Formats: sequence, structure tokens, C-alpha cells
Amino acid sequence: MKEERKVIAYARLSEDDKEKTDIYSTSIYNQLNIIRDYARTMGYTLDKEYIDDGYSGINFDRPSFNTLKDDIEQGKISTIITKDISRLGRNFIETAYYISEFFPKNDVRYIAIDDKYDSDDPNSIQKDIIVGVKSIINDRYVKDTSIKRKQISFSKTERGEFIGVIAPYGYKIVKENGIRSLAVDDYAANIVKRIFVDIASGKSRAEVAAELNKEKIVPPIIYMNMTFSKKKKYYCDWSDKIIYRIIKNQTYMGKLIIRKTEKKNYNQKKRDYIPIRDRRTKDNTHPAIISETLFAEANSKLKTLKRREKNNYSGAFSGLIICGECGRVMTTCRKKNNQGNIKYYFECTRTENRKKCPNRTIFDSKLNAIVKDTLTELIKTFVDDDSIIDTATKDLIKSDKYNLKISNIKKTMTIHDNNIRDLYIKKSKGEISLDEFIKLKKDESQARDDLEKEMAKLIQANNYDSKRKMVQDLYNKFIDKDIMLKHYIKEVIEKIVIHKDDTVEIVFKFGIAKTKTIKLY
Repeated sequence: MKEERKVIAYARLSEDDKEKTDIYSTSIYNQLNIIRDYARTMGYTLDKEYIDDGYSGINFDRPSFNTLKDDIEQGKISTIITKDISRLGRNFIETAYYISEFFPKNDVRYIAIDDKYDSDDPNSIQKDIIVGVKSIINDRYVKDTSIKRKQISFSKTERGEFIGVIAPYGYKIVKENGIRSLAVDDYAANIVKRIFVDIASGKSRAEVAAELNKEKIVPPIIYMNMTFSKKKKYYCDWSDKIIYRIIKNQTYMGKLIIRKTEKKNYNQKKRDYIPIRDRRTKDNTHPAIISETLFAEANSKLKTLKRREKNNYSGAFSGLIICGECGRVMTTCRKKNNQGNIKYYFECTRTENRKKCPNRTIFDSKLNAIVKDTLTELIKTFVDDDSIIDTATKDLIKSDKYNLKISNIKKTMTIHDNNIRDLYIKKSKGEISLDEFIKLKKDESQARDDLEKEMAKLIQANNYDSKRKMVQDLYNKFIDKDIMLKHYIKEVIEKIVIHKDDTVEIVFKFGIAKTKTIKLY
């Protein structure tokens, strides 16, 4: 028996909406009440409510919306009701796609109450125009909001105000006359001073971390949880990475870092880190813990130690080895054998409730052997089967024109996206008729789809060819060598997962994973 299709409600609230003074009008609670009242009035029974609380409208990668899409594609949904179109999304292109293509393709009715939009209403002849114009407005709203938030944050930091959520270790956040600033936390500040002095005197990061752990000094994240938030979290140890971050932090000289990260585009979800050399700072915004002289000495020693360690050990697998028990990056360790030779190995240093992770260790030399064996197997699997690549595509890949071709396709796709946007605007202004709008939009969408298929075909063929070349090249470089160099290993390997059942999983960046069963030691 076929499952009955459902009428559902969808509500979304972003962090920006939560900050508004008229929060009631955009709250999840109010959205759902409006939808429920509408459903009762129209005689609909709501079967389910999908809620994304705290998710931006510019990105459609939201937990509940993803579940909703799956349910739609499985034929479970007949009707979607939202308070207005902006609750569905604020990105023009994607919002228009779901309303004009995805929903109709899956025979789903869409209703936006406040916008008086109903995809099944035969009298709503201008419905595509409403969606288009509304989506453009929402898209611009997001852009304007992003600019305003950036300007507010910039103004605060220019005044010397600390806008971060958590104070750097050694400081605490104080608020006076509505202004947030940093004040010295005496206990933690003394630990920070000690770390800088130890590094400046020539101790390695690992040595400093080991001494702090031996003295049972609580590491930063645990100290801050215990001191300020009172939240119980997992226990961890001091590590060379923690020491490194402290030594590189200019905040300890009384400098306020204006920005550590940025979004190059308002639609961008992930923030990019700004290189330390390019970061702007403001002096004397809070008390300094260490002098600029000590900061310079410690950082100078840090570079010297780093060069020395690099000369002694290539570190090919550093940062790639993942513990299969807890998912953390395993630490590079070393020990001397009876002959005085240094051997490197990887160990999970996680502790929880002061108990060490039960996972195994693995020696660097063992990993070299495993990776080489795996590369040998991969080469055998990459037979010269070029049947998936036609002659024209193969010739293009071998030439210098491949990247240019991909770039041109992307540019042309963007032109089609902009043309679709312009069509919505022209129709809303009466510059073109509805029939012209429908025909031109169809032509633009078809042209864009054809380009997308062409690009996918090129990328697939190029990836196949690149995989084979990368594996062969890496194997040829290191087949007769004992140590693999970091530069080449990290080009092709995503991660290496170590499991305590004597299995090693190697995940390559080109979508291949191999598992080896071997005695780790």
C-alpha cells in the first residue's frame, strides 16, 4: 500500500533574526502558530513540522531541510507551508530553483502565507514573478546585513573593544559601561610568562608541554571551563600545538587583533584565516602579559627549533595520522634504541578522566612500507582503460587548454544565472510579457544545464587521468627510498586511520580508500 503524502510546515530562524528587537514576528514559535492557524482555516491537517533554528537563509545545507528534501524525493510530501518565502531561503538562485523547479518536478505544492503565494492557485498568473522579485529582495537583504555586521564589528575593534566569545588564556573578559575588554587573570598569566621564558631559553614545545603535564597544571581549555563556564568537558593534556598557539599570539603584548578570519563573499559559509603577517592590530587596548622583546625572542627561538626538527625528520605523515578510536590526530613521538638511533612513531595522546586512549602506536618506518605496498596495488588497478574518455576530451586534457575551458564554462554559467535574474526584474517592470519571460527563462536554464553536463564530463575524465598519473609519479619517486617526503605525501593522501584491531585505512584525496591488516608493532 502506497504511503499517503503529507502536508507539512517548515520554519527557519537565523542568528541574525534572533538579534532583532521584533523577535516575536520572526520567531520559530510564531512562524509555526501562523502556519497552524492557516492550516486550520483552510482545512488542512499538518502531519509534521520541520524546524531549522539558528541557520542562515543563504545556505540550503540545513539539517531539517536536508531531511525534508529526502522525504520529498521519496514521495512522502504533498504540500509545504512556510510563513513567507524568506523562511525557505534568502539566496535568489537557489530559492527560485526549489520553488520553480524542484517542488514542481516532485509534484509538491508550495504555500508562502504572508506573500500570498500558492503554486496551485490558477488565478496567480504572476506567481513566478512574485517569487523572483521576493527572492532578489531577500538576497539583497542578506548582503546588506552582512555589510552592516562587518561594519559594527570593525567599529568596536577600532575602539579597542574585545568582541570575541572566549578570552585568550591568561585573560578574562570584563565589561564596564557596556564596553567589553580584557583584564589579566593572574594565575593563567603567570603560566603564559613561564611558557615564553622557557621557549626563549631554548626549550622545545614538546619539552615545555611535558613539564606542564608532569606538574599537573591544567591546560587552557579545561582551565577556562572550570573557571568561567563551570561546564564539565573531556580532559586533555598540554601539547606542542597549544604551546605554539600561545607563542604566536600577539594579544599577550597588549595588542588587539582586529580580524583573524574573514568571508570573501557574503554567501560564503566557511571563514578563511587571514595570515598572521596580514592581520591588523591595535596597540595598548589591554594590559600586556609579556614584553615585545620577550615575544620576539621566543618566536625567534621557535623558528630555530622548527628548522632543526625539520632537518632531523621529514615529518611526511605529520598531521595525517588519525586515531580510529577517538578521531583525533595522533602525535609524532620519538625514542632512542639501544644503539642510540632515533625512531619516530605515532601515538594518540588523548586522555579522558585521566585514562589514556587504548589505541595502538605505529612506527614511521612501518607506515612507509604500508603506503608503498598500497601504491603498488593501486598502480595495478589503473589499467589503460580509456574507453570512458572520448578522443576529443582526451586531447583537450593533454593540452594546456583544459583549465581555460573549465574557466570559460563557469563564466558562461554565471552569465546565464545573471540573465535569469534580469528576466525576473524585466518582467516585474513590465518590460517583457509573461510568455516571453517563460520562453527566455527556459532557454537560459537549458543552456546552463547543458554547460553543467559538459563540465562534469570534462572533470570526470580529467580526474581519472590525474589519479593514474599521481599514483604512478608518487610510486616512481619513492620506490627505492626509505623515507617519503612530506610535500608529495600530502598531495595525494587525505588521512591514515589507525585502528587497534591491527588495521590501517589509507584514504586518498582522489576518492579511493584502502584498508590493510598488519601487525602495527
